[in-house]
Amino acid sequence: MKFYIREWNDSTIVLMTEAGHVLSYFSSVKDALHACSEWYDVNVCEKKYEVTVQYRKPAHGYTSMPAYA
Repeated sequence: MKFYIREWNDSTIVLMTEAGHVLSYFSSVKDALHACSEWYDVNVCEKKYEVTVQYRKPAHGYTSMPAYA
C-alpha cells in the first residue's frame, strides 16, 4: 500500500492512502512514519513503497518530500 503523510493548516498530521482516504491523525510526522513502518512489518508480503510527506508552507501551499518508513 502506498501511504502519504500531509501536514494540514492547523499543523495536524494526516496519514492517507494513495486514493486520498484518511487513515489516521497524528501529532507528528515521526509518529505517522512509525505507523507506516508497523503496517509494513505486519504485512510483510506487501511491496514497501517510500512514503511521501507533504509539509505545509506558510505562504505558498505545500511542498512534497520522500520519506521512508
